[in-house]
Amino acid sequence: MKKLVAVFGPASCVDGDPLYEDARLLGHLLAEANFSVVTGGYEGVMEAASRGAREAGGVAIGITAEVYYARGRVANPYLTREIRVKSANDRTMELLDLPDAFVAIGNSTGTLAEVALAWDYMAKRFLPEKPLMLLGKSWNDFIDCLSKELHFQGAFHLVHPVHSVHEVAQYLKEFFGPSAQLPSLNVIHA
Repeated sequence: MKKLVAVFGPASCVDGDPLYEDARLLGHLLAEANFSVVTGGYEGVMEAASRGAREAGGVAIGITAEVYYARGRVANPYLTREIRVKSANDRTMELLDLPDAFVAIGNSTGTLAEVALAWDYMAKRFLPEKPLMLLGKSWNDFIDCLSKELHFQGAFHLVHPVHSVHEVAQYLKEFFGPSAQLPSLNVIHA
């Protein structure tokens, strides 16, 4: 079965920004490697990764929440599937539970929250261990800062700093091996 890769990143970038183009390339490379992309479903990195996946003929799943629709946000147009939940917390839990791997590209408070929860829940065994890749120099600085704290020492094996979108795709291909085609899914959340 095709593996699902969550892409976390800020909503603030737009088409043409370097971060947007990197996220778009990431989605494209993941789809070419036969992974499905899972995002928060809205703009910025989420849109770019979904767009890249679609342009490569792949699947782009968006986890959206009614609370965001109430605030005027709508799902990006590149999604092949939308899973709509009620609250922001439900959305975050779906983004942690559904995928087989996580990639954070760019930084924002929301991205940091998603990374911290994924890392914490795997460390506490609330989630099974899954690849958690932190893409880019700013994440390296973050890891360097935390590496000085003794209570993080036992959890560093759960995060994988990477330097390029190509490195992410290669790591996942090696980690999971060949991925089969995804069967048609009909996921409905009330």
